[in-house]
Amino acid sequence: MGNEAAALQHEPARAGVIEATVVDAGDGARAVVRVVRPGAPGVEGAAASARIAVPGYRSTTGDRVLVAAHATGSELYIVGVLLAARGPVLRTAEGATASLEGSTIAIRDGEGALTVTYDAATGAARIAAPAGDLTLAAPRGKVVVDAATDVELRARRDVRHRAARRVASEAGEGGEPGLVVERAAVRVAAPAVDVTADRASLHATEATVLAERIATTAAQIAAAAGRMEIQAERLIERARDVYREVDGLLQTRAGRARSLIREAYQLVSERTRLVSKKETSIDGERVLLG
Repeated sequence: MGNEAAALQHEPARAGVIEATVVDAGDGARAVVRVVRPGAPGVEGAAASARIAVPGYRSTTGDRVLVAAHATGSELYIVGVLLAARGPVLRTAEGATASLEGSTIAIRDGEGALTVTYDAATGAARIAAPAGDLTLAAPRGKVVVDAATDVELRARRDVRHRAARRVASEAGEGGEPGLVVERAAVRVAAPAVDVTADRASLHATEATVLAERIATTAAQIAAAAGRMEIQAERLIERARDVYREVDGLLQTRAGRARSLIREAYQLVSERTRLVSKKETSIDGERVLLG
């Protein structure tokens, strides 16, 4: 800092006061200034950090100020303001301000924190609540957020949607909502729905699946039911091995029954009874009884 102050002390000035331009607004307590050389318009002098010594002054890039150096040459001070780039400041009794800062209109709270900014050069705007909640309300109308590209919601905790009637999400224009959440039902409609999870659970009193085709692939499937009923035009089962264990009755009722066994057929029972209303045929190269 001493070298910067010493460099500015060698700039031509009257009564030890140098005219300068703020090039960096700083943190509110200090600002970076660049000397304006008298009699040499457009010629820039040295740049240095200076402490703000004007009560109530908040520096803005482009401000024209007066800078003086401490007698020891170790510190620079902004001691006056010739022209403020931010323009007039409107101030409330609580300390909140509204001001023009270059091409930006800024509203600050009593602590000096930005709450609303609009940059006329870029068209960008920002609304913030530094110390409390931010509420957008339309008691007699609706609130519309319209963006040319994306809308992003970020929260360090939760994001919650509440609606008195329903919440609907739609992709594209002119179509039906793909996701509708109502108090009594949730509906999902889309050409394709993909769900990927390490674990998924469905709990329902009644569940119905309607599809033209269902394909299930799993390393293991376990089904438990008090009663299972299957109705089909044709039922085809293919397996390497099939094991069935029935504690009570195993009954098959069919118009016709046929078993095609490539190798051996074995029937083991405590008692066996074969009843035919008409003939019974046994055909083989050898028939062994007893």
